[in-house]
Amino acid sequence: MKRLILHISSLRSIKYALVTLCLVSTSQSLLAQQGTNDQVVILREYEGKVKDADKVSLAPNIPEDKETTPKLTYTVPQRDFKDIAFEPNPLKPLGMSADKLERYNSSYIRLGVGSQLTALADLMYNDHNKANTLKYGVFYHHLNEYGFHIKNQKYSDDNVGAYMKYFVSKLEFAAGFSFQNLHTHFYGSPDTVYDGKAILQNLRNYDLNIGIKNSQKNKANIDYYALVRGNYFQETYGKGNEYFVNGKVGAAYNFLKFHSAFINFQGDVSSYNTTQSNLLRTLFYTNVGYAFNNDDWKARAAFTLAVDNSTVYALPDLYIEKRLFEHKLILYAGWEIRLDKNSFQSLSATNNYINSIIDLKNTRVSDFSGGFKGTIEGFTYNLRFAYKDFSNMAFFYTNYFDTKRFYVAYDPNVKDFNGLIELGYNFKQNFRLLWTTDINSYNASENQYAWYNPLLKSSLKASYIIEKKIIIGIDVYGFTDYHGFLGNTDILTVKGTADVNLNLEYLFNKRLSFFGYLNNIAHQRYQLWANYPVYGINGVVGAKFSF
Repeated sequence: MKRLILHISSLRSIKYALVTLCLVSTSQSLLAQQGTNDQVVILREYEGKVKDADKVSLAPNIPEDKETTPKLTYTVPQRDFKDIAFEPNPLKPLGMSADKLERYNSSYIRLGVGSQLTALADLMYNDHNKANTLKYGVFYHHLNEYGFHIKNQKYSDDNVGAYMKYFVSKLEFAAGFSFQNLHTHFYGSPDTVYDGKAILQNLRNYDLNIGIKNSQKNKANIDYYALVRGNYFQETYGKGNEYFVNGKVGAAYNFLKFHSAFINFQGDVSSYNTTQSNLLRTLFYTNVGYAFNNDDWKARAAFTLAVDNSTVYALPDLYIEKRLFEHKLILYAGWEIRLDKNSFQSLSATNNYINSIIDLKNTRVSDFSGGFKGTIEGFTYNLRFAYKDFSNMAFFYTNYFDTKRFYVAYDPNVKDFNGLIELGYNFKQNFRLLWTTDINSYNASENQYAWYNPLLKSSLKASYIIEKKIIIGIDVYGFTDYHGFLGNTDILTVKGTADVNLNLEYLFNKRLSFFGYLNNIAHQRYQLWANYPVYGINGVVGAKFSF
């Protein structure tokens, strides 16, 4: 019976996949007149919020490692309403180039207002130091929205930070600090049950990192670095908190022009504290590897020994790439096993409405992949196929005793056949296009579905610049059905749909510009999480002053 249900679900997913692709194809006919902002960004469909501020990264940028393992996931919550995790994998260096238009000044003030009582305020300051021995900057970001359709569907997000880089002799010292307070509500309950104060939630994140690395080549051809990061995360509704301290040191030796060898050591200690218990977690990694790159061939062979508390894992990382015809046709293949850390912070970032007390396990992923990529004048493409095997994949389930919140459980084994299609086009920086489609076929060992994960996600984003003055944009995002677990016999089905966002920016002069966004224009009100529908159509207008 279960196989029959899965078969029927697959047919439905294929149907909606075709519908989504048709919508994307139809959108392409509009591109001669539509595009997006100077930084082509997918506006998250469920919330239809304004584009994120052009903030500098607070990370000291140490190190610029080539290896892909290990990975520690510490994602800071960015918004009240989380989107389905989807980021296109940019081709490097084959991806769409960054737009240099309007970047006359690196400091600015941006203000905007809109529907849902939206208020946007951004301040960015970067110091211009002619000696280039010291660089520093600060930023502040505020965004709030209020939904009228559902009581307590409101939030505010404040983020402030500072960074600095100091260059002395042949060394670079860097440091960064940020603080974020996400003010939200558990509105996924009947309007008459709770007032705003009773379901208020604050997610607060404090982050500090300090690092050092060599800023110039030395006679020994050895690059080295050391980085320390500390983080404290707090939620106020259930009085839970979590902190971690992470340290990493490493070095890379370059020899015989095309060869390099590297070694890294990383230690991570974290503590998750609730009103009922305290959990101390430790992770230690030792990573060694070799890489070769002569532009015709690229290869990497690395090995990581990971110790997760008392459990030891061997994590290989193998990759090879070959140019078959210049940069127009490149064949690549790889296999890696990685250990992804699941934390209270990272799970809260994905779903802001989880319980204050959850089970924490790390996810081990085995990823076999291969495909073709290339660039032909202004056209780029990437066709990737992968088989992934997840151990302890995290899923969210509606809490039976408190339906406005979610608990976390792990499927011991989830297999996924994945396909990724990326097609891009860039014409003289005036017209840019990127279409990405991500296809998955999940097979969970203890769950009927991969909860809240659609089988197909497709995105089309484009920009068109008129006379270096007007930037017109369009973003189209579509997905097939996905399902949520409400109870043993109760399953939420969210129908596949497409979300369209339009935006416009007018560059009045080098210092002043005006912008406007119209998001979720089809007024889709699907549930991102059970009992949590998204906003719907909304818009924002504002101005930006650069200095």
